[in-house]
Amino acid sequence: MEEYWHVILEALIDTAKLLPILFVVYYLIELIEFKYAIKFQNNKLLKGKASPVIGAVIGCVPQCGFSVVTTDLYTKRTVSIGALLAVYIATSDEAIPLMISEPNSIPWLLALIGVKIAFAIIVGYLSIWLYNLIFKRSKGIVNGDADQAQDSDLPKEHEEKTNPNSISNDNHLDQDGHIHNEDVHSDDSLEKTIVQEPHGGCCHHHVRSKSFDWLHPLLHCLKISAFILIINIIFGCITHIWIGEEALTDFLTQSIFLQPLLAVLIGLIPNCASSVVLTQLFLMGGLSFGALVAGLCVNAGLGLIILFKQNKNWKENIFIIAMLIIPSLILGYSLNFI
Repeated sequence: MEEYWHVILEALIDTAKLLPILFVVYYLIELIEFKYAIKFQNNKLLKGKASPVIGAVIGCVPQCGFSVVTTDLYTKRTVSIGALLAVYIATSDEAIPLMISEPNSIPWLLALIGVKIAFAIIVGYLSIWLYNLIFKRSKGIVNGDADQAQDSDLPKEHEEKTNPNSISNDNHLDQDGHIHNEDVHSDDSLEKTIVQEPHGGCCHHHVRSKSFDWLHPLLHCLKISAFILIINIIFGCITHIWIGEEALTDFLTQSIFLQPLLAVLIGLIPNCASSVVLTQLFLMGGLSFGALVAGLCVNAGLGLIILFKQNKNWKENIFIIAMLIIPSLILGYSLNFI
């Protein structure tokens, strides 16, 4: 029993050391999300040829809010599929704050960000090309221009909700199917309408809000710290009590070829806990860099939940999931051999 108390005490000390750094980082992240989320969703570049590049850069912000907003905009056909996948791949959720809190991992963090940005851009453009090839979709829609064409694969009900021309010149349907007069939603009032529209992010906070939420960063910091504490306790028990550090090292060395696959399966879990698990395992030496990259590339946070909830085109959803999993596995295994 004394061994367990020793493991718990060490886990508490290690977690307590991270708290001040995580607290500051999460407040900075919240400020970035609050200041730029609305500008991000109104950015016309997210429809054009440079959309994967813009998506990859913005996706670097370790906050689920951007993936949620991007998914919502994609279901309304105002963001290209390349931008959507670039944001999904580039975002690292909790990995960046956790690695910042460990000074020795900074070089790995810079490598992680660089690889994910480059990979997000490549997959973004590849997805646009493949989507156009597979679904024979017009270039206007692929590039996110919903005014030029409409996807023939979309259900009729979805077409009416996403195509303002399908109702009349003066009226249009919102995402809930209500008819609105075109004059009501002028350019001047559009941003105000969007700002007031709530959208649940991690911890069920609103990623589109008029006022800065001072409480959410604190709650998020405590939530992630609790995840870290639990992982540290479990990993401590495995290495010091149940299995042993030497036996565990031998097992991980022998199973290095399975690590990217296992990391991808963990990364697909739509919860910030999955990125915490992957990052902590890497920092503890239990996961290769290639596996970490593969797992974090598919870790789109709550974006996938919003995608399946709002986008009824299941073929399109399967295509997006495939464009996350297959390239990420290829990249993860490739990095393991470098």
